[in-house]
Amino acid sequence: MISGSAELTLEGQTVQLEPGDSWVVPAGAEHDYRILETFTAVEATAPPARAHGRDEE
Repeated sequence: MISGSAELTLEGQTVQLEPGDSWVVPAGAEHDYRILETFTAVEATAPPARAHGRDEE
């Protein structure tokens, strides 16, 4: 997370996310975010997430 704050509930456990934090959400894991303050974060997925139309030839 670059700025702001949020709560992440992952498989029943809740943690507060603040600038400098990083986290992993395993594929298929039940999760939810509660935005506490407008935030900026970098998201990376492996394998890369598909975007509608972007990956079509």
